[in-house]
Amino acid sequence: MPVLCGKCHSASAEVHIPYAKLSLCPKCFLDFYVRRVKGAVEDFGMFKEDDVVGVAVSGGKDSAALLHALRQAYPNLKVVALHVNLGIPKYSAHCQAKVEELTKMLDVELHVFNIVKELGIRISDFRKTVFRKKVCSACGTVKRHVFEDLARKAGVDVLATGHNLDDVAGVMFNNFFYGRWDQLVRLKPVLPPLAEGFASKVKPLIRISENENLLYCLYGDVPFREIDCPYSSGTGVRKRAEILEILSRDNPYFRHQVLNRFLELIPLLENVVSKPALVKCQVCGFPSSSDVCAFCKRVALVKKALGKG
Repeated sequence: MPVLCGKCHSASAEVHIPYAKLSLCPKCFLDFYVRRVKGAVEDFGMFKEDDVVGVAVSGGKDSAALLHALRQAYPNLKVVALHVNLGIPKYSAHCQAKVEELTKMLDVELHVFNIVKELGIRISDFRKTVFRKKVCSACGTVKRHVFEDLARKAGVDVLATGHNLDDVAGVMFNNFFYGRWDQLVRLKPVLPPLAEGFASKVKPLIRISENENLLYCLYGDVPFREIDCPYSSGTGVRKRAEILEILSRDNPYFRHQVLNRFLELIPLLENVVSKPALVKCQVCGFPSSSDVCAFCKRVALVKKALGKG
């Protein structure tokens, strides 16, 4: 005999959510997911309904689910999508096509930054530099800067990213063991703007697992990329996810416990972790802890390797 949905008590349950002790039908799961996103936004005061919210959309399931859920939770909210084309053969074109399909479906304005056209480099070019074994690290620096730039140009007040519970818990765990207290503080659900004219940054999926994001996309017919980045295998992110999965096997609340304990710890750390004084980058003018920001240093490094510097 099929198990009935724990909410509507009429349709068959297809999704089991251990930490909530719920078994839901697809429709009730979609409603549950949207309420979870809205709950995080309201609990942490992520934005006001008259703000312009930019969503950093990569084409992956997390950011695709975030954009779709925000449209369902806040139909009157001004939302724009921001996408960075990294110039990775086949992969980047596929990601952009999925983002375009999603934004067209939701009637959301899309802003795209193509690093090949704008910067004259590709992410794969970092393999010719000292970052040859750390392409993901360099890519992260590039994307953070470009999303900030896109948000400014699009008049965005709040920049929302698709960092999920697994991402945040994994990085928190890692930073704790390495004593990277300044990086731990930056994992807060809401980060203030870098400087006047910049957007604050928020993580509406901070309480939602990667698997829930996947199920939301599948049950909600949300388009997302179907191929993996060629540089993502064997990364620290994957390894942390494996460790968390092992630790969570007998405790479905483990990731939430990690998140909650670190959120309690962050206010204490903010009182003791010194913040570096920020100056304007001499190249791009962005706030930076040094005369030339990390983004500009990496772009210069690649162009030198390509003989363009």
